[in-house]
Amino acid sequence: LYPQGFFCFALAFCGLIPAACWRYTHSTEVEDSMMDVYDLVYEEVRRNASSFRRHELTAIHEAFLCCGKHSPFGDTANVETKTCPSSQVRDVGQDCLQGIRDFLKKHMDFVSTLLGIAIGFTVYGMILTSFLWFSIHFSSNLDRKGKYILR
Repeated sequence: LYPQGFFCFALAFCGLIPAACWRYTHSTEVEDSMMDVYDLVYEEVRRNASSFRRHELTAIHEAFLCCGKHSPFGDTANVETKTCPSSQVRDVGQDCLQGIRDFLKKHMDFVSTLLGIAIGFTVYGMILTSFLWFSIHFSSNLDRKGKYILR
């Protein structure tokens, strides 16, 4: 029973370590991909105002509670009036590129914390199960020796 428990903890550990390494070595890939998608959708709406892409951009603005971006390609007010939620006023609305970056940073920090806690529990579980297995397997004094008389 204890070797199976150790094996399960070891498998979890072998999955968590690569996930943690990927998180620290490729930390900007998710952020860069999200920014690229936003830029692509935003520029397509700015160029031809397709209704499908406009709905996507509106959904992004509502999800991240932001409104538009500062674009070097010209005036963005036309796009933002069509796609920003009515509650977001342009002057107070957060730039979406910054909003996406802040959102992902906060959530990736949370994921990192969970990974650290999970790795700690798996190491603790492996130590505990191996200790229990060795103490039971190599202990010969668990059997009763002699008779005990209550007085």
